[in-house]
Amino acid sequence: MFKAFRGVLPAFLVVFSMFSGVLPATEILWTQYCQHLDTMKLMVHLDASPTEPVSELVTLWLEREEGEWQQVGSQQMYTLASTALFEMREWPRHRAQRYRVTCGDSLLEGVFRAEPTAGTALRMMGVSCLKDRGWPWKKSVEKMIELDPDLVYFSGDQIYESDYDSKAWIAVNSEDVPDGMVNYLSKYRRFGAAFRDLLKDRPSIMITDDHDVYANDLWGNGCLRMTGERTTGGYRCHPNWVNAVEFTQTGVLPDAVNKGPHGDGIFAYYTGLEYGGVRFAILEDRKFKSPPSEVISEAIVGKNFTERWRKRPAIEVVRDAEFDCTQLDREDLQLLGAEQEAFLAKWSKELKASGSMGAVLSQSPWAHIAMYSPDSADLDSNGWPQSGRNRALAAIGDAPAVMIHGDVHLGTLFRHGREQWDDGPVSYSLPAFSSHTGRRWNPAEPGENRAAGAPEYTGQYLDRFGNKMTVKGVANGVNGFGMVIFNQVEKSITLEFHPLDEALEPREDTAVPGWPLTVTF
Repeated sequence: MFKAFRGVLPAFLVVFSMFSGVLPATEILWTQYCQHLDTMKLMVHLDASPTEPVSELVTLWLEREEGEWQQVGSQQMYTLASTALFEMREWPRHRAQRYRVTCGDSLLEGVFRAEPTAGTALRMMGVSCLKDRGWPWKKSVEKMIELDPDLVYFSGDQIYESDYDSKAWIAVNSEDVPDGMVNYLSKYRRFGAAFRDLLKDRPSIMITDDHDVYANDLWGNGCLRMTGERTTGGYRCHPNWVNAVEFTQTGVLPDAVNKGPHGDGIFAYYTGLEYGGVRFAILEDRKFKSPPSEVISEAIVGKNFTERWRKRPAIEVVRDAEFDCTQLDREDLQLLGAEQEAFLAKWSKELKASGSMGAVLSQSPWAHIAMYSPDSADLDSNGWPQSGRNRALAAIGDAPAVMIHGDVHLGTLFRHGREQWDDGPVSYSLPAFSSHTGRRWNPAEPGENRAAGAPEYTGQYLDRFGNKMTVKGVANGVNGFGMVIFNQVEKSITLEFHPLDEALEPREDTAVPGWPLTVTF
């Protein structure tokens, strides 16, 4: 449904959500928004129940002059997700605009930030892995606001399924979905409460990872439902629940390249975004990934398959140091899937032609650099399957872009090698913000061809799946968040690490070996 509102903006257009429901007088909890070229999307999160119809509308206002507000649209809430989504086209993107949303007596104000002009420096903050430990992280969030990024990227695991004293409630059937959303929203609203003041005044990019959709590791297998153990692939929860959850986090992204539904009815959100002269490829490297059951068995796991691991519900970690994990690859195995690979190749070609710089944003790094032990090989890593990973890297090619991920609870910097050392992009896996930092990079041997004076754990390595990577920096055991600065005058991208202390507060000593790293094109 479309309705035009004229006045403060020429040809101003508010696009109502396709979803309908009825809405109550209820509290507005937080907002998030994202801008792509001349389209702005704003999502309003409300303290309403996804199981009960409600009656009042959510209304959007823009400040016409100081203190004078103009109503530009109202709409009903998408009941299942307890949200209202506004889409505004022909947006005056290089001008700041104060906004207000109301629902009954509840009101929240924020600022649609002016998009930085192309040719300036764009500063993007990166955040990953947000367990409930230390919530609401008051001093750290205040520091993040003080740093004043132009854009914020949440790379996944905004929630963990059993956090906040609330055990995961699995929506198996369609009738379970509303109660499953009650369970999910009780956790996601804690995330919103913590980052409300960061999100209301700047655009954000948010993608989901495995824990967001109540999976302890995820091989989406082309969006199929799980029918066996988890390493047979697929989603454990009903597609309607998965779609509603992902909508609450990714609904403000630009329209998906191919929304679907795919597989058993799950939507995709992978897409491209341009902001401040920088181009982003926003990927899903869980949703279409092949499952470990295609190649792995208990026999392969080997002699270090201890009793503790035997009690796990499935097998995905090779613990035999002598096993050649290059044998676990097949040409038909997928990481991104054929359609997403084609999108990435097209995005890369257009990036090179534009003269701009960019970043590939996805859930997890495409190499096995984060380990439970020096000899382990985890098929949850996107170093596997190698053929799918290699096709994806080939799609990026030599485009002027870096890769930014989360997931592994370990801050790392390395450069990919495809056919030769260092012929691929630089990868930055963001540190865990508040999750425990259980994985490590502690190689048994020093790296080859290290930079002069660099730590022994840096340099050239083949990971356990035979992938080439040149390690630049690793922050074992350190929580924090990242900052990525796109300097379009110097054609450089600087990758920063902002560490947190054991109390998850900003650290006085901000030095982290390996950071900052500047990549020049």
